[in-house]
Amino acid sequence: MDVSFCVCTQEAVADLVFMVDGSWSIGAENFDQIRQFLYTLVNSFDVSPDHVQVGLVQYSSSPRTEFQLNTFQNKTGILEYIKSLPYSGGGTNTGKGLDFILNNHFVESAGSRAAQNIPQIGVVITDGKSQDEVELHAERLRKKGIIMYAIGIKDADEDELKQIANRPHSQHVHSVSDFTALQGISQNIVQTLCTTVEEVKRQLQQMSQGKEPQRRV
Repeated sequence: MDVSFCVCTQEAVADLVFMVDGSWSIGAENFDQIRQFLYTLVNSFDVSPDHVQVGLVQYSSSPRTEFQLNTFQNKTGILEYIKSLPYSGGGTNTGKGLDFILNNHFVESAGSRAAQNIPQIGVVITDGKSQDEVELHAERLRKKGIIMYAIGIKDADEDELKQIANRPHSQHVHSVSDFTALQGISQNIVQTLCTTVEEVKRQLQQMSQGKEPQRRV
């Protein structure tokens, strides 16, 4: 394996769900840039049931599961899937998508390891303003301890990105002026995610040890 593609340490453990905008405003050509961006991000992690698990939802008028956290055992299958990820088209119902990942992806049956104190992270990638309410749905995810990132492209609504993401927004909100700029921020995003994983892991371990002093984590 080319070591340059594994940015996170091998000890990094997390459940990572990407929620990708597939609405008509993206366009087929730009959606290919999103595919490449996802490919680069996933390729930077050590993907396995014991390390980083990855799920993917594409949303437009309605959300759809592309694959769940426990669908693939390694990154090879995920990367192959992303290369031919179909572009759905439709409207932009981000709130409905957020609700969908909460109820269908960050759950044990879909592979979530939240019960084992594994960091839960959601990454929303969008280019526009939602046609439905966003803040309440994002709040529900954050209240469950899920760390939310928002990546806005081109005409994405800055206020809405802040409604989706955790604070501080300087760390959890990223904006680019166009689709071709996505690749330029990919390593920065990966580094941010890796740092978050390490921080959350440490916090969860401390909490767990505080509640159960005898337990070794």
